[in-house]
Order: sequence, then C-alpha cells, then structure tokens
Amino acid sequence: MSLWQNSKKIWNRFLASLPHNGRRKLLEILCREYVDEMESSLRLEWHAEQMRYPQFCERLLRIAKEEQRHAQWLAGRIYALGGQIPQVSFTPEEGLNSWECLSLDLEAEKRCSADLTEELALDKNVDPETAARLRRILEDEKNHREEIAEMLMRSDPQAASL
Repeated sequence: MSLWQNSKKIWNRFLASLPHNGRRKLLEILCREYVDEMESSLRLEWHAEQMRYPQFCERLLRIAKEEQRHAQWLAGRIYALGGQIPQVSFTPEEGLNSWECLSLDLEAEKRCSADLTEELALDKNVDPETAARLRRILEDEKNHREEIAEMLMRSDPQAASL
C-alpha cells in the first residue's frame, strides 16, 4: 500500500470517528480560515501595488504568497472532509498612503489570528495533524504581523529619525 493510500485510509478512519457535529464544526473553522487567508492574500497584493517603497511591495507580495499557500492547504482539508470550498468576494480597503495600507493590513492580521486562536481553544474535535498545521499558520501570522508592524513603523514620517 502506498503512503498516499495509507494516509487516506487513516484520515478516513478519523473522519468516520468524528461525531457529525464535530465534523461540521471543524469544516466551519477550516472554511472561515480559508476565507480569511484568501482575503488576506488579495488585500496584501492590492496594497503591495499601492506601496511607495519597492522593498515593502516585495515583502507584502511574499507574505501574500504565504497566505495563498495556507489557503491551498485549508482547501485540501476542506475537500478531504467532504466540504465545499467557500466563495471569496473581496472589496479592497484603500489606504490613502503606504502607512494607512500597512495599518489596515496589520489590523486585519490581528483579527484573523485572534479568531483562529479562539477557535482552536474552543474546538476539541480538531485532529492532532490539523491542529498542528493550524498552530503553524498562527505562528506564520505572528511573523507576518511583526513584519508588517516593522514596515508600518518605517513608513511613518514621524519615525524618520529612528
């Protein structure tokens, strides 16, 4: 039996062991996270185009790609649970300048991380592999917040003397 078949068999056994409510709750969490990651990726790409500083543009695009990878993994999990990938509609919030765009990005990243942290703490039906991956996403989000906060500080005209 191939590694893929063995993994699929183990995953299917796990899914069968979940109570219907647990599976539905897990799907809800994964779908919400998928939407958050896709919206974040789209927002960061949009704001990267608005950046006055080319190095910030590059950094935002790199973070957007990481968010896209998170969304792809979440989509795979949703599909494996028998769910449907949610539609994402995105209307960008436009900042007046680089600082405001970065400020919007930082606030959105904070909200998404807080939501995921709360969901992980409340839901006991998350299998260890999924929980580990979601914790890894949380760690990436923390790094993204720190990086955006650093760019935000550097783009602030009042911080020019730093």
